[in-house]
Amino acid sequence: GSSKREAMSRTQEAGDELFQMILNRYGDRLTSQETDEVRKIVLRIAKTAGDLRSVQLGNSDEPMALFQPYSNEDEA
Repeated sequence: GSSKREAMSRTQEAGDELFQMILNRYGDRLTSQETDEVRKIVLRIAKTAGDLRSVQLGNSDEPMALFQPYSNEDEA
């Protein structure tokens, strides 16, 4: 709903702000193709960060355990 749209908007804004910071600092050293690629990467990272922030965890939540089945073939 509305809160999801707001979160996506904040993520987009954060990505745009990060991109502007990079552009201000390194823009004179980047070609237009590199600039486009950096923008895509920064926006992808901002989206991933937003996705991680959206996960609600409690203080008692533990990390997921990785299941690794036992196999006799591993000892051969």
